[in-house]
Amino acid sequence: MSFQLNLFGTTALADTQNDLFWGELEGEDGLPPVPPAAPAAMALPQIDFRMAADRGLADTWKQRARDNALAIALLKEIEEADRNASSPEQIILSRFIGFGAGELANNLFPSGSDSARPGWEEIGEAIHASTTDVERAGLKRATQYAHFTPELIVHALWNKVLQMGFRRRFRA
Repeated sequence: MSFQLNLFGTTALADTQNDLFWGELEGEDGLPPVPPAAPAAMALPQIDFRMAADRGLADTWKQRARDNALAIALLKEIEEADRNASSPEQIILSRFIGFGAGELANNLFPSGSDSARPGWEEIGEAIHASTTDVERAGLKRATQYAHFTPELIVHALWNKVLQMGFRRRFRA
């Protein structure tokens, strides 16, 4: 026989006429209490990313490699959670530049080696932790044909296209 102390007997919370039920004590019916349902995850709206200015790329190749590793890890987290990226996350993702620059490719994916060159091990380990063997092989393979185009050139070309009258917006 179990006893329950009634703390609400003289308050409106003890209203048994309206079937207000506060749950069973563990073991009263021989079963453990049913845990409450997990709240539904908040769904982030799908927002098209628009760059307001430049991406704020780091000054050094090593820091850009760190930004790449951060973007890869963030993308993995977003995909595993099956959710959209928030606006601050979109900014982080926009800083991914690939590995086409020679210094990135040569230091993170040196020919004939599965590990990064000295001084780049931390970044190589971060990429290794966020990717599968197949994904890393794809990144390494892509460096052969990827080429880094400086953002200054991209903006200059885009501005020229706009001056020539291009106005169409692409929608997925």
